[in-house]
Amino acid sequence: MQEKTMTLRLLLAVLLLALCAGCQVSGSGQSFHSADAPAPAPGTIFIYPERIPLKQGGFVQTERGVYFAPLNRSRADSDVIGIEIYRFKASPEADPATPPVFFLHGGPSFQGLERSLERAGTYEERWLPLTRVSDVVVVGQRGIGSSKPTTTIGIVSQPQPADQPFDQEKAKSEFQAGLTREKSFWEEARLDLSGFTVLEAAEDVNEVRQALGYEKIILWGGSFGSHWSMSLMRLHPEIVERAILRGMEGPDHTYDHPGHLWKVYERVAAEAEASDELKGMIPEGGLIAALQAVIEKARNQPFRVTVSGSGGESQEVLFDGDSIRRLSRGYTLGLAGWPADVIALSRGNYERAAYRLLRRAAGSGRSIRTASFFMLDCGSGITAQRLAEYDSDPAAEILAPMNTSYVFGCPVWGSDLGDDFRQNFETDIPTVIVHGTWDTSTPYENAVELVPYFKNSKFITVKRGPHGAIQAAMRQSVPFREGIMHFAKTGDDSRLPDEVTMPPVRWSVPPAQ
Repeated sequence: MQEKTMTLRLLLAVLLLALCAGCQVSGSGQSFHSADAPAPAPGTIFIYPERIPLKQGGFVQTERGVYFAPLNRSRADSDVIGIEIYRFKASPEADPATPPVFFLHGGPSFQGLERSLERAGTYEERWLPLTRVSDVVVVGQRGIGSSKPTTTIGIVSQPQPADQPFDQEKAKSEFQAGLTREKSFWEEARLDLSGFTVLEAAEDVNEVRQALGYEKIILWGGSFGSHWSMSLMRLHPEIVERAILRGMEGPDHTYDHPGHLWKVYERVAAEAEASDELKGMIPEGGLIAALQAVIEKARNQPFRVTVSGSGGESQEVLFDGDSIRRLSRGYTLGLAGWPADVIALSRGNYERAAYRLLRRAAGSGRSIRTASFFMLDCGSGITAQRLAEYDSDPAAEILAPMNTSYVFGCPVWGSDLGDDFRQNFETDIPTVIVHGTWDTSTPYENAVELVPYFKNSKFITVKRGPHGAIQAAMRQSVPFREGIMHFAKTGDDSRLPDEVTMPPVRWSVPPAQ
């Protein structure tokens, strides 16, 4: 490996010349790179020192850089893009024989580490413990954030009146028209969007490994990072020594399962109904039945509620089946406030719900995502069989329509890796899987489905655990924290508990009738 230490100013100059996502490119040839700045050779890497502030004062030095990767490895004439990387060198106490930890973030929406590392204490809390295992490498996501070009798109949504039924066809048409315009921008810039897939992202990790001189790696990934990790484990099992995964998103889990998500709320309802704080307040039949009854009543007999606007004017808000479903996951304080929200609706107290619907209706503006987000997620996609299962699940009649950004948007982008990619696969790679039972982003049932395919794994349930189950469990349980670090160092999972229980929730209490 050849590393060139450069000043930050020089590196930025190189990147500005080499990578030009927003340049005027009309007539500039077949590449999105500017004509006077040819792309760096694929496989090259620039590394420079970065100083990170410490909470108690002073700095720690790390390494930051850019790996120049082929945009589309299936094309011999592929353009080159930049993948940002960070490397935190191992502490002296780490065993030099331990492979590096490659940390893969979720999303796909990872903006890079720069802003978080500017906050004193981030390094000590997040990264220092992992350096006691080995080197830690954080790989950026192609086309997103600090990796370049950042394929930013902006969608302007139009407000829909809160006193009228939601026009889904209008929303779909506007959304698709906006995406079509954004896609055209990048196509006119001659950026090969077909290179933004999770399989190409997996190859990025493999090539960064090679460029940094490592034989094997330890994967640590969550949410989309687990999906990304699994893609690498299937493509290159020989390079993965072991893996630590949370928030499981399997090959066919990109779209959210309404039934699995609703099970989270069923678990929350069971605890809330047994709590002292809400004793005597639970509607007859329970929270789930109460919410279903409210939806059914509004569906059969829509009504309007009048509230005062920000200027003191009266505003009407329509409550029909669709608007209640948009509130079905709560509208005040997340899971801790969800039972109180359901109780309020069942009592006919709609004022706070009306204000939430007003804010949503007025929530027009620019929604920033990336073309890479859509290409990555739409490429992973969903099998027709699973999509039909989602649509027919009874929970789809309770929750707001899910996956609409995919169902409406993916046909525009035309990215699809096919059903062979979406099949689960077996692996013998030693793996610890950690998943929270209250994960509302990648439900717990995702992990239950996937665990049988991991033939050499330890599955740890985090009761009441959120999407970030590993960090939550590490803060809550000393045995878990010590056990997960021991596994990272050695591959021995015998010190890990089977379950971690988070503290009981302090439930929000609904206002008096």
